[in-house]
Amino acid sequence: MNSKHVKSPCCQAKIRRFGQRRRQCGLCKKTWTIRRKKRGRPRHRVSSNLLREVFLRNFALKQLFSGRIKVGLPAFRYRCRQAMARFLAIPYRYPVPKGPLILLADALWFQFGGKRWTLYLTALKACQGNTAYFLRPSLVLGKEGAYTWAAVINEIPTEVRARICAIIADNLRGMQALAERNNWVLQLCQFHMLMKLQLHKGGFHRKLRGGRTREETDKLIRYAMATTDAHKLNVTVGRLNEICEKSCGTKRMKGVVREFVNCISFYRAYLNYPNLGLPTTTNTMEAMSGLIRSLLRRTRAGSNPESLEMWATTLVKMKGRLLCNGRNINRLILP
Repeated sequence: MNSKHVKSPCCQAKIRRFGQRRRQCGLCKKTWTIRRKKRGRPRHRVSSNLLREVFLRNFALKQLFSGRIKVGLPAFRYRCRQAMARFLAIPYRYPVPKGPLILLADALWFQFGGKRWTLYLTALKACQGNTAYFLRPSLVLGKEGAYTWAAVINEIPTEVRARICAIIADNLRGMQALAERNNWVLQLCQFHMLMKLQLHKGGFHRKLRGGRTREETDKLIRYAMATTDAHKLNVTVGRLNEICEKSCGTKRMKGVVREFVNCISFYRAYLNYPNLGLPTTTNTMEAMSGLIRSLLRRTRAGSNPESLEMWATTLVKMKGRLLCNGRNINRLILP
């Protein structure tokens, strides 16, 4: 339709010229300009390059500020937060690998106002792939628990969740029941178990009661995690039971040994299911946790739960993926 036939927006009547830059409604005589100006303060848009510098190239905001613009550092931080808000407003579409999937799960906790908050991190990995794709993190008030993990996992789309066949997680109470309920293979993180043993290992502790037994326990558990000989595995487990009942020097060490013996099949799931390509640790998730904590220290952000969730979600969304390899034996197809 030709512009001369356009009706007035107020009364839908005929429009007349009212000078060079104004028009008038033929019915109510209201006038308006044909070049409307934007009202209010001018908006200062921060380039998306700023987010890449901060989240991908590990620059601090103070380094990027350096007096190049005529605003204070607090205003520059505010503009960065506005850029993050615009970035997070875009729908979060993460790439989903093809074929059967493995779910990696880990959490890190923070404290605000004397209350503990837990940030739940999840990622998906293809059984035959070597890349973990991170999902949107969730920040929940309270300690880490299997009940909250179930709620976080339920947020994954149903069609994606139906393709998950295994989960890699820490030995948290309730995770075994969660894996059984979903019919998933559970691989417990070997790194966390070995870290518990490291507390009781080393020359500094040799003068403590049962120092040599502690060294033997460490070697036995490491061997039990990796051996493929069923007979030697039974001998190793028998020796661990003997140490737990008689020779172990501390109650805490007895608890660590009992935990391993009771859950040994979950620490060896990567051997029992070689075709799934199961990682033996949650080190990929620990790497992302380290990136989040490093970002918060570098930018001095995360002073409250809302700020923490914004910065962590932006980092996970921009980073997107991390390398995640399984053991070499996982790539063999056994008869």
